[in-house]
Amino acid sequence: MTDTATIAAPRLGPALVLAIEGPRLRVQHEGREAAAVNALAFPYRPAAGDMVLVIAQDEALYVIGVLQGRGDSAFSFPADVSLNAPHGSITLAAGRGIELQAPQVKVTAGRLELLARHAVEKFGQAARWVKELFQLRAGRTHTVVQGDAYERANARHIRAAKDVSVNGERIHLG
Repeated sequence: MTDTATIAAPRLGPALVLAIEGPRLRVQHEGREAAAVNALAFPYRPAAGDMVLVIAQDEALYVIGVLQGRGDSAFSFPADVSLNAPHGSITLAAGRGIELQAPQVKVTAGRLELLARHAVEKFGQAARWVKELFQLRAGRTHTVVQGDAYERANARHIRAAKDVSVNGERIHLG
């Protein structure tokens, strides 16, 4: 039979993370410095300065929550991952940016809408196929081609409210 008088009751309270020491955290808890095991059930990496929730019994301390954090969260999977919301939507939001890195990225959508105040596209090579109408509306356009430029169409209509200039060493019409 165990003597219950010698077993201390678990204590729950805040602790300040002082340092990260491999899998353990150095924390300030109940006025003393101690090592604590990171027992968080989610992939958060505590950082020095975080305020965490600690459960302690005797000399054993376990970090079980984050009260105020600024560390990173990282999900890592050894193989394929699938996020599904069959009856809803998925939203990704970030305060500084979102970056995708992969050898190949494929987007399939019934409608694709891109909204940005500024956009930059850089490609080694690009191709675009539009089955029906391709329409561009712009305040101004400027195209610079380093080599030859070639256009082919059944009909070409150029309409200008003011001047039209054609400048070339030789101009062939017809």
